[in-house]
Amino acid sequence: MKKTIIRRLVLLNTLITLTLILSCKAQSNQSTNSSPKVENYSYGEMDLKVTPFGSDKKISVGKINEDGTIQLSWPEIDPSTIEGSDVYMQDPISALIDMYKCEDMLTKENTEHVKVKISGYIYLYNNERLEGILFPGTDKAILENGQGGGQYTNLVLGSSISWIYSSGDCLLKGNCSDKQEWEGKYDFTQEKSFDIQLKKGWNMLHDNLIEKMEVKDDIGMLNMEKKIAVNTIDKIPENINWYVKKF
Repeated sequence: MKKTIIRRLVLLNTLITLTLILSCKAQSNQSTNSSPKVENYSYGEMDLKVTPFGSDKKISVGKINEDGTIQLSWPEIDPSTIEGSDVYMQDPISALIDMYKCEDMLTKENTEHVKVKISGYIYLYNNERLEGILFPGTDKAILENGQGGGQYTNLVLGSSISWIYSSGDCLLKGNCSDKQEWEGKYDFTQEKSFDIQLKKGWNMLHDNLIEKMEVKDDIGMLNMEKKIAVNTIDKIPENINWYVKKF
């Protein structure tokens, strides 16, 4: 009897110890991703807002503290209650895939019943006065270049994140390839992969330029996107930095 009680106590202590270890580990994982920060920030506390449905319809999504710590809080919204929002909402194909012209190569679920809207820039406001842009990416040059589909003189490899509102759940997934050629100046295959699983509400999009191609046309040297990956994520990647562009 005594041995049985001792065995039960040992088992109970082991379970309690494991529970505490797992709990501490979970809290540690959450803390590493809970407070993004702008390094060397010196502009004071500001509100963060987006304007996906027009500049006169601001949506508050958090704030940046005096020390540069960012507190994001994306609210639940109902676009049907926002006047004129229907003009801005698009089907997922038009909003995310059209520019790459590869719809037929993708697996699609429920896309015909869903409308979406990308949030656009996260703006900094001080007492309702527009002060700048908050940008999450691996390199500030991605913002400076305005990258996102096209030809540039100085493309930067790396990724950025953005937010997109979806009226419902849908799926866009698959790989695309597109021949890029022009009058013997260049000839290569552009590759794109999509793994976009949207849920109703706000979703995070991760856009990654993995490889670029340097080509020459009649104007001079330029870079073109060669390998791109776009996917939804639940957690901000650790290699994402936060930059402020002040107006």
